[in-house]
Amino acid sequence: MTTARRRWYERSVAQSRSLTLLPGITSLELELLILLVVLVLSGLLLVYSATYYLARQVFGDPFYFVRRQAGAALAGALALLWLWRVDYRRLQRFSIPLMLLGVASLIAVLAVGEERLGARRAFSDGSFQPSEFVKPIIILYLATWLPTKGERLREFSRGFLPFLMVLSTVVIPIFLQPDLGTGLLIGTVAAWMFVASGATWIQVLLGLALGAGVFGALVQVHPHAMARLLDYLETLRDPEGAQGHLGVVQAAIRSGGLFGKGPGASLYVLSGQVPLPHSDSAFAVVGEAFGFVGVIGLISLLSIWVFLGFRTARHARDAFGGLLALGVTLWIAWQGLINLGGLTGVIPFSGIPFPFISYGGSALLSELIGAGMLLSVARRREDEDLDRRGRDRRAYLPGAGRRGGASGR
Repeated sequence: MTTARRRWYERSVAQSRSLTLLPGITSLELELLILLVVLVLSGLLLVYSATYYLARQVFGDPFYFVRRQAGAALAGALALLWLWRVDYRRLQRFSIPLMLLGVASLIAVLAVGEERLGARRAFSDGSFQPSEFVKPIIILYLATWLPTKGERLREFSRGFLPFLMVLSTVVIPIFLQPDLGTGLLIGTVAAWMFVASGATWIQVLLGLALGAGVFGALVQVHPHAMARLLDYLETLRDPEGAQGHLGVVQAAIRSGGLFGKGPGASLYVLSGQVPLPHSDSAFAVVGEAFGFVGVIGLISLLSIWVFLGFRTARHARDAFGGLLALGVTLWIAWQGLINLGGLTGVIPFSGIPFPFISYGGSALLSELIGAGMLLSVARRREDEDLDRRGRDRRAYLPGAGRRGGASGR
């Protein structure tokens, strides 16, 4: 191939990568946005299907729950659009104030919050749950803080120990609510971000040992956690004879068959056998109403969204953007895996909702805030800039050998 022909080919490829169906929006952004819209709308349909009868009986309004969820979706959409428009690097200046506000809200909910489902974790009749908003806050803070450590991150006293102290300010108040599932989720995402920033194998092993010890202690302290663990062990011994919450959820999913019974025909849900069908057990509604096809469809949609999130992180233009996108993507991925794992008996049930689908205004709003930060990174990712300028492309994922600091170029 001649030099002129090679340049023409490379220019054509670069132009094709930046083509968009809408002016000013890259194909990656559009794909992320379309998948997100489908997931949120699917969640609204699920909430209506799971709650219309209950809402009509209790509140006299079959749209009571779906209206509240739609309000959270609208607020989240506005936050997403604003974050998408703003250069993500401008968010760094807010990381410390937001972190302080998040920790203060976690302490406040322990002191004056409402107790719901055995945990003190919400304000305003359950409509505001601080731990949900701490998820994007801790990701933003770590994405800002970790790249500034450089090689010191690999040291115990100046890397590992400060990381544990930062993480403890968030997870300890959440554990005290108690909300073990959310605390473990945040700890898992933070640990992966720490590893991606260049942690050593000794730090990884030490972190795993410490995490296992903390989990064991928490299970001993909280009776409901021990009960869930015993139910899980019993399910492992007799998978076909699963009882309680897990048994009903699995029976509801199986009853949907291939294509489901259709919205509004979910007998397990309408009879009240499935606890919290619109939130923690949302996939029981999906399985019964839309069958195996619906379950696989939703899992596939979220999996593609997560894949695009990792792609965004890989091509971020700086360490801060890479860690920010990575943290948001890991949050959504792990939350989905934990929810599905608990409902299918792969891991103990944790009560973690399925992202973008399950009912919960605080959860949906915080997830859309995270999606907005991811879209901001995708809009300004490095490969798009390099393609437009005609320079060589190179991937950027935060790691031990690339710590250029958190500041933007």
